[in-house]
Amino acid sequence: MTRRVDGYALGTFSDGNGEFAGLVSGDRVMPLEAATVRDLLDEWESVRDRLPERAATLADGGGRPLAELAVRAPVMPRQIIQAGANYRSHVAEIVLSGREPDDTRSDEELRREAETMMDEKTRTGSPFFFSGLPAAICGPDDDVLLPAESAKVDWEVELTAVIGKTAHRVPRERVMEHVAGFTVCNDISARDLQFPPEHRPLGGDWIRAKNRPTFLPTGPFITPVEVLGDYREREITLDLNGERKQSDVPANLLFDVEAIIAAASTATTLYPGDLVLTGSPAGNGGKWQRWLGPGDVVEAGISGIGVQRNTCVQEPR
Repeated sequence: MTRRVDGYALGTFSDGNGEFAGLVSGDRVMPLEAATVRDLLDEWESVRDRLPERAATLADGGGRPLAELAVRAPVMPRQIIQAGANYRSHVAEIVLSGREPDDTRSDEELRREAETMMDEKTRTGSPFFFSGLPAAICGPDDDVLLPAESAKVDWEVELTAVIGKTAHRVPRERVMEHVAGFTVCNDISARDLQFPPEHRPLGGDWIRAKNRPTFLPTGPFITPVEVLGDYREREITLDLNGERKQSDVPANLLFDVEAIIAAASTATTLYPGDLVLTGSPAGNGGKWQRWLGPGDVVEAGISGIGVQRNTCVQEPR
């Protein structure tokens, strides 16, 4: 697909002879000296201030045409931390869809109760986390493989923070010092494998449901914090075969990026290149009772970062 970057961003590219880390601005790419984007992020404090000057040279026709390169997942992280049920719209949707058959409350009553519950959780609670596996990552243009074992493969577009400085027990007021930038992830999930009856008492089966190969399309690029501006105002969308299924803004997160990373860094240590997914808005497959099938095209995007376009294919046995 045709892409163009306002400002500048980091990415991983392939020219057929191998992959390389690059700086992209407009429709041009400058190969960087670092072997990988993660290597670059390991030195982020000393690198970030030099990027604007280097990006300016691309405006004069330097570098290589973006259109001639394949765009890969921008970074291979050491760790993936995911926040669940973190958009107000999504939580309200879960409450409504989980109504018991004998519940006589109206939808409006349920929404009001959900709002009260969310306000209390934001005030006194903490984010819900689970971990992902880097082996699930694929690029922003790669095919998503649908496993034969599942008939309910779902989508969830998410704003994703990319760590640029090792973080442990970081207070929220200093969190953004540890974030290099943001990218797009689509948390693909096999819902009928997520809570199998035999394992339900133990919780969700996150490995089988969410960490299959290609179940985490990532990219196209990492937009640095100083380029993106206020992440809360970014439009986050997902289209299935050209039909809008998800649309929201991160201002509607229950726990914002600062709260999520502060909590995650208390539980563990975050390293440069790690991905922290912040949750997905309402409108996934469960809402529409529509699941992914061969030939479906999913376009997940965030304004200021870019769009990924993945075609679903049946996984070969």
